[in-house]
Amino acid sequence: MSATIIVDALWGDSGKGKASAYIARRIDASLAVRAGIGTNAGASVVLEDDTVIRARQLPTAWLNKNTEVGVGSGVLVDPTVFLDEIDRFDIGDRAYVDSRCAVITKEHIRKEIEDQHLNKKIGSTLTGNGYARSDFVLRTATQAKDVPELQPYVTDVALKINEASARSHTIVQGSQGTMLSLALSTDYPYTTSDNCTSAAAIDDVGLNWQLVGQVLMIVKAMPSRVGAGPLPHEMELIDIEKRGIEERGVVTGRPRRKADRPDLDLLKYSSMLNGPTGIILTFCDHYDPDIMAVSSRDGITSPLKKLIADVERATGAPVIMIDNGKRLDDIIEIAEIPELFNQYSYRGVNIGASH
Repeated sequence: MSATIIVDALWGDSGKGKASAYIARRIDASLAVRAGIGTNAGASVVLEDDTVIRARQLPTAWLNKNTEVGVGSGVLVDPTVFLDEIDRFDIGDRAYVDSRCAVITKEHIRKEIEDQHLNKKIGSTLTGNGYARSDFVLRTATQAKDVPELQPYVTDVALKINEASARSHTIVQGSQGTMLSLALSTDYPYTTSDNCTSAAAIDDVGLNWQLVGQVLMIVKAMPSRVGAGPLPHEMELIDIEKRGIEERGVVTGRPRRKADRPDLDLLKYSSMLNGPTGIILTFCDHYDPDIMAVSSRDGITSPLKKLIADVERATGAPVIMIDNGKRLDDIIEIAEIPELFNQYSYRGVNIGASH
């Protein structure tokens, strides 16, 4: 058994939450842990009855009733958001936060709202993550273990993800996107406050690399970006509206800028950084609406076949699933998912040292 890392190739908003929830059900993951910066990125999942699930702190894999969920020690935690999601999703009996997580306070949020550089130039989500991470680096932050309201959920999430990955299937759900990485993007200062690669996700949750079985990189068929910064092949707003493919950010509600196709050079670079074993191609119904009527890989449309071929050449990894609609089950599996996830050969990692 092993851990599956879910990472975004470009600028986020690509459907990592949907992928996490779908895969958790397909492989019956025992545990999913959130990696990434903190609450500055959201995930949404649309159920079959059109109920929309929105989350900013916990992995959406809780939609599988057998999956426990946690927040890795490298992720910032906002107690208000964390507790709200536990209450809304009714998952208090299977949700955890690492005791070492740094805490986002109301003061951090206030400072970001008043920061004209973040607010006006960078287009920050103004959720307090940058200021909280700064305090964490300066060793002045409060940690989750010191917040009374979090005590029922505090544990060693690093120990849990390593133990679980050694005996069962687990998921590490990244946030935002590789090209927003603080130290790897060429778009600085139009970045987030840390890296968003597969290696960063592994580090965020304290996972032993030998327990990684799959790195699934999400590629959005029509990449989007919220806030400032370059976006190759960007569309005009009027064309986005004409095609009826408008999107808004989960956290900010701001319109997402959209491109008409992925930049293949950037995908090649992102693949070099992340080392994907498989690609999930998302928002394919925006790229070619005809794919919405397709229910199996045999019916994949010609425009999508070409895009799949281009993405596979750029990334050097096979496209294993495509997302062809807004709902959770609107997925076409190209690979045999259960077999794919059982190919990992366990390396006999020594897990569970006491401390």
